Amino acid sequence: MYILFEYQNIKFRQHERGRWAVVSGEITNKAGRDYASAMFRLIIFKKDQALVNVSFCINGFTAGQTRIFEKQLEELNYEAMVKAMTHYEIYAESAY
Repeated sequence: MYILFEYQNIKFRQHERGRWAVVSGEITNKAGRDYASAMFRLIIFKKDQALVNVSFCINGFTAGQTRIFEKQLEELNYEAMVKAMTHYEIYAESAY
């Protein structure tokens, strides 16, 4: 399934009250239709090995709308991630 979304301002930071990582950014619905729910997948890599593989959902995502998201990565120490991360992928898994 290919659904057109645009991802902007993706940032990683340390959580204010812990050592874990937080990812945030904006997603724009470029698909030309409204979705009651859209599920996204984020994978953070060290070379070709996945360090973390998580999903998150945005509900009520209308056509042309840009939504801000934030996902806590409690299983991933921020400092270790910054040293190890080589790239990440984010993509839509499903939407209805």
